[in-house]
Amino acid sequence: MRTKSSQQPDQGQRRGRPSVEKSRLGRLRRPSSAGQWGLVLMGGGARGLAHIGVLKALLENDLTPPIITGTSMGAIVGGLFSAGYLPAEIEAIAQELGSSELARLRQSKLPIPDKLVDYFIFESYQKKLFKRFGQEKGDVLEKSLRHLLGDVCLEDLTIRFGCNAVDLVSGRQVWFTSGPLYRALRASAAYPLLIEPARWERSFLVDGGLLNNVPIDLARELGATKVIVPDVHRPLRRLPRAKLKSNLPLVFRLIQIVLADSTESQLPAADLLIQINPSVDTFDFTRTKYLVNFGQKVTQSSIKAIRKIIS
Repeated sequence: MRTKSSQQPDQGQRRGRPSVEKSRLGRLRRPSSAGQWGLVLMGGGARGLAHIGVLKALLENDLTPPIITGTSMGAIVGGLFSAGYLPAEIEAIAQELGSSELARLRQSKLPIPDKLVDYFIFESYQKKLFKRFGQEKGDVLEKSLRHLLGDVCLEDLTIRFGCNAVDLVSGRQVWFTSGPLYRALRASAAYPLLIEPARWERSFLVDGGLLNNVPIDLARELGATKVIVPDVHRPLRRLPRAKLKSNLPLVFRLIQIVLADSTESQLPAADLLIQINPSVDTFDFTRTKYLVNFGQKVTQSSIKAIRKIIS
């Protein structure tokens, strides 16, 4: 872990790593040799599941990215892929997020405030994780990621992978390019208010999208000469003043504004944007199949442009 201005590497545990996770690392074909290009996967909650379809389309065309960076959901999808999980396996994992009855309330016409549903979706998911780990106390999201990834470190990956987070203590962006992968993903995915900040030494880490939702600069730091960005964000829309009558909607609105700015200010730095932009709410995890198929279809239609950029 390092701040953007620091050159100090992560200090990850390198002994006693389970070998089962390492066995996944050789499952992917070697990354495309057509130049050091990078795929940058932005955050976006459920919309970020479209990144799974992006990866499906790339693999179908024998285009494995040599470099992947991501934040929040983009970090989760990109990190699992870089660790050897195939897109279909990541999709199966994502399906769990849509299995809650509370998640399906969004499909109904009941007059339930969106943000209340959002909160309980995550509460329900965390309870499932508690059950999986035998009611253990502690950081259940971190335990889940470690269950999937073991202690594999970023420097072990065949694909060069990095993600970012924001340290609330220093107020600065943090880059993860080495150290345990599960810890890096845990920090990058800590959406304010809904997922507790990750604790790392003296840092208090939250969603990297707050300062940089499209870590193109990190991809270039890792060696990417060309950068491709699947764009899954939704432009900020006006919100009726009547919906801002209490503190919780106000805070969520502030987060939306910050995320929109940290996305749109970075997009011009991409060499190629793949416009996906699905019409799905941030926490609507009931439409995984649609999102994956949509991302795959749009990326497939952009393959010629991708080959041109990276050649």
